[in-house]
Amino acid sequence: MLVVDAKGIELIPLQDLMGIMLFALSATFMVLGGAIPYVFQYIEIYKCKSASGFSLLVCLALCVANILRILFWFGKRFETVLLVQSVVMITCMILMLEISVRMSKPRIKAQRTSVWNVSLV
Repeated sequence: MLVVDAKGIELIPLQDLMGIMLFALSATFMVLGGAIPYVFQYIEIYKCKSASGFSLLVCLALCVANILRILFWFGKRFETVLLVQSVVMITCMILMLEISVRMSKPRIKAQRTSVWNVSLV
């Protein structure tokens, strides 16, 4: 059994501890909240062995937006949580690009025919 005397309780006040825990929980959710839906998308693409429903333009837009946010951070510093969120999202988008390219089926190009080679029989 753990016994804590009055001096031990005064070292870490409950209000401060709750505030720290709430900040850590909200920061974690901010960092991971944008990437969580892509985990399920990744699993779905892996199970189906097809990336037919996923647009690579989404990856492009999110990569560009997060790269610009990181570059903006060097000019004007903002919350570190948002910087970490950008790094996590870029990592997530690179993984989504990797599985989308790996699982996409190669398209066979049809042989082109020239209009000059058509026989008129």
